[in-house]
Amino acid sequence: MAAASSMTGAVLGLGAIGYFLGQKFGSPQYGLLIGALAGVLIGMYELYKSVYMKDKDQ
Repeated sequence: MAAASSMTGAVLGLGAIGYFLGQKFGSPQYGLLIGALAGVLIGMYELYKSVYMKDKDQ
């Protein structure tokens, strides 16, 4: 459950930040795209860490 919420939070949070930065610089669609992709990458990394650490504890 924690992995899913961290993935969702990363995508939504970085997507919103990217959108607002894109609005500031004149292209909100590209800011949203870059922010969402960064969120997916960070979310996948966090998911990998949680699965890897769980396996290592057992």
